[in-house]
Amino acid sequence: MLSGTTIDLSELASGLVLDEDGIWRPREDLDHTVSFPHDGHEACFQIEDNSFWFAHRNACITAALGRERVQGVLLDVGGGNGAVSQALEESQIETILLEPGPEGARNARRRGLRNVVCAKLEDAGFQPEAFGAAGLFDVAEHVVDDDRLLRDVHRVLRPRGVLCITVPAYGWLWSAEDDVAGHHRRYTLARLRALLERCGFTVRFETYFFAPLTLPIFVVRSLPHRVRQRSAPSVESGAAKQHVPSPILRRVVDAMLAPELQWISAGRSIPFGTSCLAVAVRT
Repeated sequence: MLSGTTIDLSELASGLVLDEDGIWRPREDLDHTVSFPHDGHEACFQIEDNSFWFAHRNACITAALGRERVQGVLLDVGGGNGAVSQALEESQIETILLEPGPEGARNARRRGLRNVVCAKLEDAGFQPEAFGAAGLFDVAEHVVDDDRLLRDVHRVLRPRGVLCITVPAYGWLWSAEDDVAGHHRRYTLARLRALLERCGFTVRFETYFFAPLTLPIFVVRSLPHRVRQRSAPSVESGAAKQHVPSPILRRVVDAMLAPELQWISAGRSIPFGTSCLAVAVRT
């Protein structure tokens, strides 16, 4: 079942055309290469709907955005298979998914999203100030020049438009999984805030999250990677085991993460965690 209202994207970007699969693409066939595993979208698509990690991230994102007055359409930049876009649509935030990977764009349509664009942000040709909000959900770490990405987002946002961004936290949590995922960096809230401010945004809320996972990830992933530089696992095998644990362990993890959602819903910041979340406005 398709979700959301169908939007005529030719009014927002004159260079986009709708293909037979219902996906908008640039008129010219452009390079879709990104720093992301070639099988990453399909591996994620197999686990997203049952993953505690994706479920908690979606809940935290929608809770943070729920405290803002989002006016107009939200552009989900690098939205992958559409897991976050679907959650935003369900929370009554009209969304357009922008995904450069053809596989991810096709999966987003399979998920039921109506408004899907297969292109990079710089190639989509959106008009300046076309959107009331934007999302960068674990995207900035995949690009070499995160300053340019944020400035491109700034250009397509209206004045006082809302940006919600999530990124992985702490360089000392780097592990083989970061190498496999195609990450260029991990962040702290201070580094993320500095990036947003120099690209023309004012931060309204910032927090870490996934705090209960910090020590386990350091011990299980990061420390062994530092000590012996172990070989990286495949995307599919690693993700399935870590994101979809046994039912008993899933209940334990959900219970540990539940207080975080309450804090974020109340506008309170969490002092540490494996991911960063910030909400900012274009100034």
